[in-house]
Amino acid sequence: MGPGPSIDSPYHRTKRNLARANGYLRRKEYRKAVQAAVVAFTLKPQCVQLVGKCKHELEFLCIEFCDNFNSHPGVIAFMHGIKIRARPFLAYSPGCEDMVRAKLDIIGERMAAKEREREQRRLAALAEKKAAWLDKGQQALDRGNLARGKAWLRRVADEFGHEPGVLADIGSRLLDKNLLPEAADILAQARAAAPRDHTAYTLGIRACQELGEMGKAEDIYLAAIRQFGGHPLTYLNLARHYLAWRKRDKAYEFARKALDADPGLDEAREIVRRTG
Repeated sequence: MGPGPSIDSPYHRTKRNLARANGYLRRKEYRKAVQAAVVAFTLKPQCVQLVGKCKHELEFLCIEFCDNFNSHPGVIAFMHGIKIRARPFLAYSPGCEDMVRAKLDIIGERMAAKEREREQRRLAALAEKKAAWLDKGQQALDRGNLARGKAWLRRVADEFGHEPGVLADIGSRLLDKNLLPEAADILAQARAAAPRDHTAYTLGIRACQELGEMGKAEDIYLAAIRQFGGHPLTYLNLARHYLAWRKRDKAYEFARKALDADPGLDEAREIVRRTG
């Protein structure tokens, strides 16, 4: 009597995938169950040369999975939900693996579509909640109830701060109400979360300047240059910043850089003239 099938043979791979499919069914992970079963019934025709115990075992496992699938309450509920009530959903007999796999493919596609619909509904509900919280926060700020407004905006930041632009938007709202320390803090978080968001730098500089924290504003300018590269207008804005800060040598340096990059910047030329 020769050795049995190798561990990587279609026989063992079919068995493993049927076992996975049954395990996913027990855990109510129906789409994963279908995906594993598709692999199993794709491999099964490669086992035609099996004889004896191995052959009978594999046929039994195929029948067992289909029976489990057909009788599982969650599967029944899903199938009824897509208007399929005729049972059995999967009818297996030796040699009809392609038919079972084709049915599983269709069921899997319907499950994927339902998952996409659920995800779309989930995202729409989250977007609605975010918009409602932002509106409540803005209304409170507009009424002068700053503590309540900040509380609503903090909830948005905590739950949705990972989404692009959200933290910068909150920082802008706080800045517009002259809530400078809070705006500076949230905009620092925005830059850390999204280093390529220009708005977070522009608003952060404004917040720090209005707070009189010129050194922090300088740091943001320099971080922007590192992040986005030198731009004539950035150099000019930094020159203005240094001029307001009474750092004439630095104002000259960056006005000169702005002018070198764009000789048409008359304001940069004037700063060079005044500070040179």
